[in-house]
Amino acid sequence: MAIKGNRFRLLLLLAVCVLPLWSQEWKVVSEHSQRSFPHSVPAGNYSGIAPLGDGLYAVVDDKAKEDGFHVMRVAIDSLSGEILSVVHDRFVGNGQPNRDSEGIVYLRDSERLWISGEADNQVREYTLDAQPTGRMLSLPESYAHLSRLYGLESLAYDAISRTFYTVNESTLPADGARASSANGKANLLRIAAIPAGEGSPRELFYQMDAPAAHRTAAQYAMGVSELLVLPDQRLLVLEREAFVPKGKIGAFVACKLYVVDPRESTASSRPLSKRLLCSWRTKLNLTARGWANYEGMCLGPRLADGSQVIILLSDSQARYAGVLKDWWKTLVIRKE
Repeated sequence: MAIKGNRFRLLLLLAVCVLPLWSQEWKVVSEHSQRSFPHSVPAGNYSGIAPLGDGLYAVVDDKAKEDGFHVMRVAIDSLSGEILSVVHDRFVGNGQPNRDSEGIVYLRDSERLWISGEADNQVREYTLDAQPTGRMLSLPESYAHLSRLYGLESLAYDAISRTFYTVNESTLPADGARASSANGKANLLRIAAIPAGEGSPRELFYQMDAPAAHRTAAQYAMGVSELLVLPDQRLLVLEREAFVPKGKIGAFVACKLYVVDPRESTASSRPLSKRLLCSWRTKLNLTARGWANYEGMCLGPRLADGSQVIILLSDSQARYAGVLKDWWKTLVIRKE
């Protein structure tokens, strides 16, 4: 009886110690105001970002004059997580046509970059001097029906499981109607989990929120613009709704960050469960000109207290009409 009693107490102790770790969730510690750096960063159509190390980041531009990427130095306050400065270092190109580059990740062990493009809806490997190696990821068959307008906008990589993640930006024809500002439909997407080595890609359904807009737009984009693997292997999903009316005034971008676990066991047709981490809205009117279409997201540094910085950057359409700006933003998160 004593042995059984000791075993019970040991199991109880383990439960008390381990369960709080399992129940911890990512929380936003601080959300910093967006900033632009027009004197040190050229106007661009920035759509993806990846840390290279030592404060350097590779940034893709979906309308760059040639295939390749920018290298920028980002300084972040080690205590607050706020962006202090962003300085453009150089552009690294290969002379080939731009693939409408959207997502980018850097694999430190192989010193290779992988870039997703909407022009061909492929994910291709590059050297650090922007030379394509000829390797590309094996995508799910369903992605054969992607359009150039709502294709592979995102890319993320889990170095622990050696898995790439990407997702169609908007609903595939086989899965229903695409969300619009007038139909109220919620996009149903397919996140692809693609092994870096051998193995077939898995598909995970993801259900977006319904649109906030309820009227006809001159320009409208509703979809997932980026994915990011968190340190605990969960995924951060950036839902973005960009609404522009005919007269431009009243335009808004609504951004929501959701946490999902791609390791979650689901029925093939049941979407992943998701938890809202953070949301914000930017707008354009007579008094506000902070409209920001956030498309790039990556991990920044760890702060002195162990919190994790998330870096986001927006696509300004090359500072359209002299009104839009290349906005940068940071969030600080930690598990509690």
